[in-house]
Amino acid sequence: MAERIVSMHAAYKSGQEVVDGFLSRPTAGDPRTAIVLVHDYRGLDDRQRAVTRRFAQEGFVCLSPDLFHGKTFHPLDECALQKTSLAIPRAVEKIIDSVPYLRKLPWVGKKNVAVLGFCMGGGLALYAVAQSRAFEGGVIYYQSLFPEPEDLKNISAPLLCHYGTDDPGTTKTEIDLFRQTLDKYKKKFGIEMYKGAGHAFLNNPQTKNAASRGAAAKSMIQTSQWLRKKLV
Repeated sequence: MAERIVSMHAAYKSGQEVVDGFLSRPTAGDPRTAIVLVHDYRGLDDRQRAVTRRFAQEGFVCLSPDLFHGKTFHPLDECALQKTSLAIPRAVEKIIDSVPYLRKLPWVGKKNVAVLGFCMGGGLALYAVAQSRAFEGGVIYYQSLFPEPEDLKNISAPLLCHYGTDDPGTTKTEIDLFRQTLDKYKKKFGIEMYKGAGHAFLNNPQTKNAASRGAAAKSMIQTSQWLRKKLV
């Protein structure tokens, strides 16, 4: 049964900057495993907030940092421009700097923290888990930002990765190259493929693709179970 939750604006320091965000958590006050949820190239929009709430209902404290400074984008050309204009190292710093903030919360404390991202955010999550040992796990959904193999060499946390077979943005070739890199560096990982699912199946609830809707439901269950097994 879904837990009762509360959701709110959040903010934390990263260098000299204050990073805004959206946080959802169970109303029960005991410390919980936390998720840093990295948005796609649309920004922290209503779909991102909905997924943040869904993970809180599964029993996690879930924080979505806002990497686009309050702006959201929807025409695909504008979204792509934001992704390809992003200062990646600074974005990764903001993601990593969310962990000390979460640790200050009585709802998290010393509990483990995972990083999870979609599309652009999936690639940023990979950079974050490779550059910081603050994350005890990483969940990657159809990354459309592809780090070079050398940039993934230092990953120490286990990964769970989700992909649709009908995704023109995250192709089979990219998935195979990613798998080869993880094998080469002897990383602990699992890759789940969803037949007929397209891109953004978890964070696009309006999709008419039945395979994508099924992938969303199935992957949500798998991710929550995996996080409980690996981190709780």
